[in-house]
Amino acid sequence: MIDEKFAKIVKTITGEVVAVRRPPDLDALKTRLQAVLDKGIMSLAVVLKHSALYPDHETQVGELASSLGFTQVSLSSIVMPMVKMVPRGFTAAADAYLTPHILRYVETFSSGFDKGLRGVPVYFMQSDGGLTNVSSFSGHKAILSGPAGGYVGYALTTSQYDPNSSQVIGFDMGGTSTDVSRYAGDY
Repeated sequence: MIDEKFAKIVKTITGEVVAVRRPPDLDALKTRLQAVLDKGIMSLAVVLKHSALYPDHETQVGELASSLGFTQVSLSSIVMPMVKMVPRGFTAAADAYLTPHILRYVETFSSGFDKGLRGVPVYFMQSDGGLTNVSSFSGHKAILSGPAGGYVGYALTTSQYDPNSSQVIGFDMGGTSTDVSRYAGDY
């Protein structure tokens, strides 16, 4: 039995009930985050251990960071809602780093068109091979978008030229990496 004098009982996103023994100390965190901002760091990845089940604390930290002036705040519970903290953290960190660069690229790209592409649907390839609206595109979705685009491209083009072909291997070599993939009739 949990002594409710020392813990707050809350319901998680899965419906389970857990005890929060100590909420984040937002006053202490404010001072620390301000020190980070003062160094010129504008992007932040927030990764709390149990946020996959109880994201409220990450949300509070994210709101605090945004109110202080961080221009990019990537919450692991939103970017990669999974239980395993380390991969969730890696993904949130990649998102915090890459998203500002992608937003700058999109802004520069759009400004090259009359009316900045307002009213024009613009989609970007994601790492999973699917397309997403430009307003939903972010860093963690872009990491493997090039190889994914190549995979989708060769799968479509080779099946047009030889519908009887059962398998195709793709080889995508760039300046820093090489990706090999196989298409066997479906994605």
